[in-house]
Amino acid sequence: MDHLKFKGHTYVYLLGFFLLSLLLYVQSLGFGYVLDDTIVLDENKFVAKGFGGIWDILSKESFTGYFGEQKNLVAGARYRPLSIVTFAIELGLFGKNPFISHLINILLYSLAGWAVFRLMVLLKISNTQGPMPWLPLISALLFLTHPIHSEAVANIKGRDEIMCFLFSVLALNALIRYRDQGKTLFAISSAVLFFLALMSKENAITFLAVAPLVLVFFRQSNWTSAIRSSLVLFPSAILFLIIRASVIGFFFDHGQQITDLMNNPFVGMTGAQKFSTILLSLAWYLKLLFIPHPLTHDYYPYHVPKLDPGDGLAILSFLSLAAISFLAYRLGRKHKVAWFAMLYFWITISIVSNVVFPVGTFMNERFLFMPSLGFVMVLAYFIHSAWFSGIRWQRTFATTLLPVLLLLYSVRTMTRVPDWKDAMSLNLAGVKVSKNSARVNLFTGVSYFQLYQKETDQTARKKYLDLALRYIDRSLYIFPTYGQGLNMKAGILAEYHKMDGNLKGFLDNIRDIIIKKPDLAFVHEYLQYLMKSQDNRYELSVFLRELGYEYYFQKMRKYDLGIQFMTMAKEMRPFSMDYAKELAEIYEAYSKKSGLSPQQRDEMLKKAAELRNPLSMTQLK
Repeated sequence: MDHLKFKGHTYVYLLGFFLLSLLLYVQSLGFGYVLDDTIVLDENKFVAKGFGGIWDILSKESFTGYFGEQKNLVAGARYRPLSIVTFAIELGLFGKNPFISHLINILLYSLAGWAVFRLMVLLKISNTQGPMPWLPLISALLFLTHPIHSEAVANIKGRDEIMCFLFSVLALNALIRYRDQGKTLFAISSAVLFFLALMSKENAITFLAVAPLVLVFFRQSNWTSAIRSSLVLFPSAILFLIIRASVIGFFFDHGQQITDLMNNPFVGMTGAQKFSTILLSLAWYLKLLFIPHPLTHDYYPYHVPKLDPGDGLAILSFLSLAAISFLAYRLGRKHKVAWFAMLYFWITISIVSNVVFPVGTFMNERFLFMPSLGFVMVLAYFIHSAWFSGIRWQRTFATTLLPVLLLLYSVRTMTRVPDWKDAMSLNLAGVKVSKNSARVNLFTGVSYFQLYQKETDQTARKKYLDLALRYIDRSLYIFPTYGQGLNMKAGILAEYHKMDGNLKGFLDNIRDIIIKKPDLAFVHEYLQYLMKSQDNRYELSVFLRELGYEYYFQKMRKYDLGIQFMTMAKEMRPFSMDYAKELAEIYEAYSKKSGLSPQQRDEMLKKAAELRNPLSMTQLK
């Protein structure tokens, strides 16, 4: 391996990897903030403080700087402070500057490629033909060009994935040097780097299993010796878990059930359906490693479909996973890299597979950032083996395959990057692929609504509003009780009403929204706005009575909602004895409901009596 001696060429390779990364992602330097950049950077109150916000970032759950409190929107909440700390440092040094943020992502990505290169050098992998001098470079190039990484690099928020992987691999490199040379400095370096990886993202915890696996496969250690050498990582893991628990609660689960479909996609599924859908997601991950197309940022319900065990996709997913794993095991007898890569993939994907704990979505391309190392490693190994084999067709095949793969990967990466320019471009790209995702349809509708708000030409405004409604309706077709979707549709219907003044049409359309989600603040605010006009009073009173008395009281027996809407109807017609008697009837029925205190029951009956007494009408005006 003289021509690839690490010490002699380190700066050359590092510069080359940076230039390649810059070439692939240079378009992103002109992009702004998109998607979750809002939460971790753009509108994060702690980041806005610059250096002064670092302690808040380290001592609070990762979404607190945006929401103002720990929301626990997903199981176990999130504690990934290190990348957010880098955003605060950036702001302190350069102000809010997305160019700098994107440039740092590219730089860190090139360092990740360099870390892969260095790891392959340290592993000293060989085959029956002898050493494999070009394996480190091939692995690094395949890693850097692979399109599956485009989300983590082009989206500023993806820095947590890059940093987690970078520090994890560097920790592994230091551990290997500690195993080879026995120097305490390498053990300390490994522990510190591993702690930084954990502070970047919890996924690094899987390297507690990866580390001894590497030593067993590539240093011929027995398991006892490998685990003993890997113990240097455990103090970092324990320290991280103690800090995490003290900041956000007990380890990875708060014991609460997440019932929002957009934060727990398995809501409403049986155990068998959940298992089948997870199998599909895992098979889908492997497919994306082999064929990274089409790509999307949205795998929310139901771009990934809900499956039963007997569905063809579930069976095919199981057979595919089993076949690939078995093939890797059989190949591993002669080519240990194949079996190691498969085990590495299963270990690192496990924590984001929804098997260990829910991650808030079915799957995500950025979740493949760490597991993809196993794929590029085994791919590089077999390309190198064929390249230097004594069989002519294999040499020809490898000589053709490698540049073709690098070219295809590079082109696909460069064509994917522009999708991350802004919210509109990302949503339009996503909705073309994730047609059955309620979330991306909603976000696309929101993007068009924002264009509607900015547009001054009336024809264009109407076009944007129509498009917004189309995508919102598609979102609600997929997920009929989607609160954000219903709220957006209500807003769009209100805009149509402002355009045409058709109150009956507005009320006919808003009825379904109120029935599905009666507590939407915007709907009540707009109804209150409509109630101010004398011209609307009769039509509104009839509508509100139908909701309060006929639907919520007589049909649904939801007395509190019946009283709420019937009171609004009564406000429209304060002297109507019919409305007063119907509202009294609801109060009387409510008073008989179990669970009420005697005081509450008396209050209900008192209100009913007042409503039935004509003399009290002036008091209720």
